[in-house]
Amino acid sequence: MNKKVILLPLLALLSQAIWASEAPKEIDLLRQQIKLLTERLDKLENQVKDKNSTQVVTKSTSNQAVGNQLVKKSLADRLSFKADFRERFESIDQQGKVTRDRNRVRLRAALSMQVDKDLSFTLGTATGGDDPVSTNQTFDDAFSSKDIRLDLAYFDYKLSDAYNITGGKMKNPLYKPGKNSAFWDSDLNPEGLALKFNNGLLQGSLVGFSIEERKSAGDSYLLGGQVLQAFELSENAKITVGVGYYDYSNLQGSEALFDAKPRGNSLDANGNYTNDYNIIETFIEYENNIMGKPFSIYGNYFQNTAAKALDTAYTFGFKYGKVKGLGTWDIGVAYLDIEADSVVGLFNDSDFAGGNTDSKGLSLKAGYGIHQYMALGLTYIMSEFGQSQLTQTDYNRLQLDLQLKFQ
Repeated sequence: MNKKVILLPLLALLSQAIWASEAPKEIDLLRQQIKLLTERLDKLENQVKDKNSTQVVTKSTSNQAVGNQLVKKSLADRLSFKADFRERFESIDQQGKVTRDRNRVRLRAALSMQVDKDLSFTLGTATGGDDPVSTNQTFDDAFSSKDIRLDLAYFDYKLSDAYNITGGKMKNPLYKPGKNSAFWDSDLNPEGLALKFNNGLLQGSLVGFSIEERKSAGDSYLLGGQVLQAFELSENAKITVGVGYYDYSNLQGSEALFDAKPRGNSLDANGNYTNDYNIIETFIEYENNIMGKPFSIYGNYFQNTAAKALDTAYTFGFKYGKVKGLGTWDIGVAYLDIEADSVVGLFNDSDFAGGNTDSKGLSLKAGYGIHQYMALGLTYIMSEFGQSQLTQTDYNRLQLDLQLKFQ
């Protein structure tokens, strides 16, 4: 019950009694005291109201926070989807062959689920056949239906703030300076396990990939890893340096991988690999922001320590700008020199020199955004392969792309 409601009538009765029996001065003094007491009661009542109101707001805010947590745990909030589509016109001019023109399409889509705060799972599909380094599908065969296959299926588990383990058919976890494909084609999604780490000073990956299972011979695996460190030079500039080592098992004396094509690697008279592949990698990349656009310049070097000759590869290049929305653009140039047995021919860039090692040349690229989610791309490759042979073969390739990305 309101104390003010009870107290005021009592004070009124008391003042009437005093009015009848006391002198005017004492009455005035009492009235002043009653006024001060009333004002004080009003003040105390307002303080109580303010406190109750604050408690209601705090409780409401707390309930809202709990509600938000519940919403974040809903299925819709734990799922994310992204896809990209590319239509390409391609012209291939290889010395000694008729120029080949074709239209190709690529569609990739992936759905990811955040199972809990530490565990996620990704499932992805893509066009193309079973080629490990291409998801392109050629427009031919009289409008026939095109293949869509499993492209990604992997989990990622956060062991701690510094360590993550990934398993399945995954995006390549290894760092590629300048995103160059001299060692790993951009479409290649390896299969196995990867331990990724970043302790704030060093970062990198340890990998164990399964390559070939054989019924009557030893299986082929890739065991290796990569360590890199970034040095901040200024607010926008940094240099990243790194080393890697990759040990392929049971390749020497085995048939060439996938379709038995050497792709520039040395084979013996029986069509088997002449060498094993134990590859050392070093790289450096400088990144900065010039005139409001990202700029990078990089170099990459590889040596196959298991080969006695034709064992080195290197690439260097630069990229300026980034296509990200309407009116944005980028340009890039890369030079590649890949000796025959420096890397495994199946896994390197499938566009450069027709996917062959024992090659060298230039790759020129440019892109321009024509919409928030659409861009045009141009690639021109001037290369030749057969460097270790008596005669070399010129190989030039033009690609015009229309690309869409959405999520």
